[in-house]
Parts: sequence; structure tokens; C-alpha cells
Amino acid sequence: MEWFTRYKTQLEQVYMEAERRIAVFPEPLNAIGLAYADKFNPVKHDSGKDYICSLLPFWVKEPSGISDAQCEKLALANVYGMLYFFIQDDVMDSLPSSRWKEQLALGSLLQLEMFSLFRELFPSDPVFWSYYQRYVTTWADSVVNENRQDYFINDRIRTAGKAGPVKIASTGALLLTGRTELIDKLEQMIDIVLMTLQMADDYADWREDLADGSYNGLLAMIAADRPAGTLLTEKDAENAIYIRGCLKPYVQLAEDNHAKIAAMEAGAGELIEFHAFIVNHLNHVYETIESKKKNLLKGGFNYFFGNQSIE
Repeated sequence: MEWFTRYKTQLEQVYMEAERRIAVFPEPLNAIGLAYADKFNPVKHDSGKDYICSLLPFWVKEPSGISDAQCEKLALANVYGMLYFFIQDDVMDSLPSSRWKEQLALGSLLQLEMFSLFRELFPSDPVFWSYYQRYVTTWADSVVNENRQDYFINDRIRTAGKAGPVKIASTGALLLTGRTELIDKLEQMIDIVLMTLQMADDYADWREDLADGSYNGLLAMIAADRPAGTLLTEKDAENAIYIRGCLKPYVQLAEDNHAKIAAMEAGAGELIEFHAFIVNHLNHVYETIESKKKNLLKGGFNYFFGNQSIE
């Protein structure tokens, strides 16, 4: 995880600055905001989306040629943006609550902090803001339409749209140094990484998503192999994942994604390393399931002894 550890000190500084600004928000939004920032701090907690949201400016520093100061400002802006969009997701995915008032108010303040940093970096750049508008429009389209249009089955790359605003950091970095010829290629790379990251999240969250009706690519793939109109139950999903081996083609999609970005020459090696980390995790999940299944087929005693830890 050198793509993370080599930037850990800088990331700590970025989050300290974010917390310093959040601490002066009106009460009780300051306390709520600090708790929220702590929850999604990748230095303290392991989570894929938090990694890419916070670290993308560092990963594109070399191909973009931005300065240390510009990199840190973009990272800080992305942290505020990450927290803002996560709040939007929380509100969309939850039942009406009295907490909505505080969450939405906090989100507005975080968005203001993000815009303040962007205005410092891009005071009169309509091109930057046109990219930002496009990424947010794609995000809005994704959160509303991924279920009804069944993105994972019909247009898989669109599953990256919900995290699309993260790309403003890489695009902004390239705009700052005039290396606009790399924008399209980095956009494609990041979309593929975000798609694979969403696949990992969908495996981790499939039970919760099935229970609350949220769209999930893994469940969509399982449902696509069933007769139209049949209800997918938790038992059906368990059988597909743990008995019928549906994770094999799922993981193969992630490996195909890795081959695609590895073939792109954009100079963002750490982004590729991060993607390999996600793919390796999915592979480990699949191999662990297959190993347990084989032990079960061999018999109860073999399975029992195979699952005992060795002191």
C-alpha cells in the first residue's frame, strides 16, 4: 500500500486543516462535522472511496506537474467535496428524519469550503467550472437512474458516475498546468477504477442493499440470470455467491478492467497500484469462498480442521 503510506503524513496535514476549518462552523454543526470528517478519514479508517477521494491529487501530481501547494489545496477541496456528497448519499438513502436539517446545513457549509478553495485555484476559468458541472450532472443522473436503467447490466461504466465528482481533482490539476491533452485519458482511467471500486463495495454491501432495495451491481448480475419478474431473495443470492460461484465472472470483470488501465499510458502509476489493490481484494474474497466450499465437500472433519487457527 505504498500508494497510501508514502502520502500518509501529507494526508494527516490535509485532514488537520479540514478539521481546523470545520471547528469554527456554528454549533452544533462544528461537532457533527468533526465527527463526520473523522469517520471518513483514511488515515484512521480503511475505506476505498475515502482513499481515492483524498489521494487522487497526490497520485496525479507527477503527470500533471502541479506544485506541492496546489496539490494540497486540491486534496483539501476534494475532502470537503467527498464529505458533501456522502451527506447527500446518506440523506437519499435514509428515511425522513429530524437529522436531515443538520445534515443538509452541514453539507452546504462543506460545499462552501470546497468552492472557496476552487475559486482560489481557478478564479476566472470557465473551463474548470464546465467540467465540474458535467461531473455533478453525471452524479445526479447516476443516483436517480442506475436502478431503473440497470447500469451494471446495460452500461457498466456508468456505475462510476456516483463517484464521478472526484475527477475534478485530476482534471483541475491538468488545467492548472495546461496539460489538457491528458484529461480524457485520466477520466477514462478513473472511471474504470471507480467502477471496480463500486464492484468491491457492492460485494461488501449486498445483504444491506438487498434488504433496503438499493441498486447493487452484484445483485443485478445474479438477477439477470434468473427468470424475468422473479423476486431475488437473500437465500437466492447466497446460493449464487457461495455455491454456484458467480463471483468468478464478477472478479474476471475486475481483472479485465485492470488490463485496460495498465495499457493506458498516463503516468498515473499509483492509481494503477490502487486498482490492483482492489482487484487483489476481490480475488482473495473469491478464493476464500472457493477454498471453504472445497473443504465442505471433503467432509465435516476436514472443514473443521481447515478452519482452525495455527498457534
